[in-house]
Amino acid sequence: MRRLVPCTALCLIACNAFNNTNTAGDDATATEATAGTTDNPPTTNQPTEGGGLQDTNIYDLQQDKVTPNTLVRVKDVVVVSPTKFSTSGAGSVFVQELDGGEYSGIQLYVYPDTATELMAQGKVPKPGDKLTVVGEYVEYKAMDDTGSETFSEINISLADDIMITGTATAPTPPVVSPPDIANGGALTEVWESVPVTVENVEVTNADLGFGEFEVTGGVRIDDMFFLPEGGPKPPVGTTLTLTGPLVYNFGNFKLVPRSCDDYVGFECEGGNTTDTDTTTGPMGAVTIFDIQQGMVGEGDFVTVENVVVTSPLTFKGDGFFVQDPAGGEYSGIYVYINQNPDMLAVQPGDVVTINGLYGEFYDMSQITAGQAGDVVVTGTDAVPAPIVVDAADVATGGASAENYESVLVTVENVTVATEANNFGEWTVDGGLILDDQFFATADWPKPMVGDAFTSITGALVYSFENFKLAPRTVDDLAQ
Repeated sequence: MRRLVPCTALCLIACNAFNNTNTAGDDATATEATAGTTDNPPTTNQPTEGGGLQDTNIYDLQQDKVTPNTLVRVKDVVVVSPTKFSTSGAGSVFVQELDGGEYSGIQLYVYPDTATELMAQGKVPKPGDKLTVVGEYVEYKAMDDTGSETFSEINISLADDIMITGTATAPTPPVVSPPDIANGGALTEVWESVPVTVENVEVTNADLGFGEFEVTGGVRIDDMFFLPEGGPKPPVGTTLTLTGPLVYNFGNFKLVPRSCDDYVGFECEGGNTTDTDTTTGPMGAVTIFDIQQGMVGEGDFVTVENVVVTSPLTFKGDGFFVQDPAGGEYSGIYVYINQNPDMLAVQPGDVVTINGLYGEFYDMSQITAGQAGDVVVTGTDAVPAPIVVDAADVATGGASAENYESVLVTVENVTVATEANNFGEWTVDGGLILDDQFFATADWPKPMVGDAFTSITGALVYSFENFKLAPRTVDDLAQ
């Protein structure tokens, strides 16, 4: 369900380029990819010889005193940003040595199943938490022409490898000269992943694309912590004081304000407050109606009980649809399986309880089931009867499209208006698009213009800025 709600502390980062093969948006193309963000899960290199756990600190990691791909333990660091979650369920958070200074910051990447477990346990790191962490230290080459820059991370693969040991006061961000942290600056590597401040800078380019703008000295400002709604857009000439970690991606160093608190001199809304507990842990039991009507914040870990599976797994095997037994408007949602689908066997009519992370994937609501056991079959029931609707009402821009997202609907006595395009999509009366989400390409019907159908049934999906009807089997296409 697309909605305009404030971005929560766990709002989903949406650079759109992670390796998430979600069928709710399987046609989506990458708009931006970053080494070291939740949107681009790391491909772990093989560990170097020697193995074992090495005690170290962030200073040594950032000054290349530890071999990449080493399992490390870093003690008594403080969280200096909210934890961000992607639609794949992966997490990202910045931490810093208590003494601060040069080379004192690094980013933690948390694998999706680990992030889900942290949510379930109420252990998601928040600003001010003091941590001891265990993970694999890695260096990622950023995506520029030379590959000369790298970005440091610690990859966390077990929930128990993040240990919250208390609270601590984060170091005061140092004031730095803008040219020193812009591309080519003398101190970019020194301040990588460290929160820094640039004072009294002016906006010199208000729109660099991808939510970025530029200020005095050539410093790029990124809206990572304001996604998916997007960050502030101060006009050219605005004077600001800005604070945030310095990151490197797509061939550019960028300052990343964490909330409106990090913008001084310009009023804005959104982002994540940096000095309060913004990660509240599991929300508990909710209904699909609650989610689809905006009563649940993105990034909340939810439990949805006793809903009915209304579809088989998608052709890719990475998700399925469920509905509240009551049926009707706002009763359906997509469940994305962020795990090996062989670990899960569901079929239409199964009654299930789902534990997972609620998010919006390209503006379509979903619950990400991050690990085995997040989907529990508790019984069987009749699949809710599809609701007969007018095709134009559930097509893109239709009056009822939002209401029936992920709900089983039927359109009757429709005629093919356009033939299949390169993506296999074709349309019927009213501009309603038919999607092959449950079909192999060879099995998907490709009717001719003018062909008539007595009825077509399926789940109403939203992808690539269009509502589409996704028949589950050939039986859903009645001629």
